[in-house]
Amino acid sequence: MSQARRTQVVGWGSGLLAGVGAGIAAALAGLAVGAVMRASIPPPLFVAWSAFAAGVLGGLLYAWLSRLIDRPAPALWIMTLVLATIDSALIALVPLPAGASPVRLPIVGLIVPLRQIAALVGIGRLGERHFPAANLAADTVMHYTTAVAVALLVPAWARRRS
Repeated sequence: MSQARRTQVVGWGSGLLAGVGAGIAAALAGLAVGAVMRASIPPPLFVAWSAFAAGVLGGLLYAWLSRLIDRPAPALWIMTLVLATIDSALIALVPLPAGASPVRLPIVGLIVPLRQIAALVGIGRLGERHFPAANLAADTVMHYTTAVAVALLVPAWARRRS
C-alpha cells in the first residue's frame, strides 16, 4: 500500500505548474463571468489575481494531498467547493472587515474571508458595510468558477512521478 502511494505522488514543481495553469484559466474565467454579469465589484484586477493565487495554492495543495491519500483529486474537489461555499456565505452574510488589509497584494478574494473569520473569532473587527447586494451573484459565480477550474485542471495537468 505504501509503495502504491509513493508511485502516485505529484512532484511539487508539477503541482505548482499545474496550479499556475489552472490559476490563469480561473482568472480568465472569472474575468469573463464579471464581464458577462456586469459586475463592478470586485474590480477585475482583484478577480484575476485572487483566482490566479487560488490556482497556485490549489496546485500545491494537490501535490501535498498526493502524499497523504491515494485519491487526491476527489479530496481537492471537495475542499475547493467547500471553500467556495464558505467564502460565498461569509461575503453574503457577514459585514466586511474594518480597517486596511495587512496584505498589500491584490488578492482581496482570498484575504477578505480570512479577515472576516479572524474578526469572528476576536482577531480584528468587522465593519458596518456589507458587500454590495447587486454584485453578490457575480461574486458567488466567480468563487465557484475558480473552484471548478482548479479542481478540474490541476489533477489533469499535474504529472505523477514514479
